[in-house]
Amino acid sequence: MFRVYWPVLPLSVVAIIIAGCSAGVVPSGAENSGSASEVAAKAINVAANVGGESGYGGTMMNGYSEHMPENIGFDSRGDLASSGLGMTVHLSNQSQTEGTFHLNYFASHMGFDELSEDVIVAAGEDMTVSLPCVEIIGLGPLDEPGQAGCHLADGEAIPNTMAVPGFLGQDFECGQVYECILSPDVDDLDGDGDTEELIIISDAMEFHMTDGGPTGHMHGNTAAMMGPHMGF
Repeated sequence: MFRVYWPVLPLSVVAIIIAGCSAGVVPSGAENSGSASEVAAKAINVAANVGGESGYGGTMMNGYSEHMPENIGFDSRGDLASSGLGMTVHLSNQSQTEGTFHLNYFASHMGFDELSEDVIVAAGEDMTVSLPCVEIIGLGPLDEPGQAGCHLADGEAIPNTMAVPGFLGQDFECGQVYECILSPDVDDLDGDGDTEELIIISDAMEFHMTDGGPTGHMHGNTAAMMGPHMGF
């Protein structure tokens, strides 16, 4: 499935639309048609690309796999996304150029193909998209860090390296808002010394940088889940 969102609506208008039709965006089909083991296999494949010199989050996410359960939390069918629940994706373009965000996600109740949607967001604007609840969400191919997560109007590709994919039950829950922000890399998160280049930061990346991270784990008095190697 592939859709393109063209209009950029004010957030107040979008919020009203979403509030009025959240039940209508849920596709028909069998509830949780996939097994937890199949979802876990997909999640493990995506998570294997988190951290490391060329992985999602770069070296700041080193240690990720040591802190995640082997199956990334998908133990049973109760851990899967429900086709009867939705979620909201908030995309923020804090650059000076229109951008097309390449939203990718995986939802077992919608089949076992990775799904994609292009969302066009004007410079300095925000766009909110309503989705059925999913198990994994990111920008660009979910298991390919370094691919284009967004294309600017002039054709420049912004890599998805810092747009760490989010996992249901770890980084978000059904019914919540998941955010991705296109902005200058003022904190040099990718460590290349360039604080003016554009990067995309996902909620999952920000969550893992906070005290305790998604699983409440801490290294002594350090300020983040991943420990002193994160530099926070």
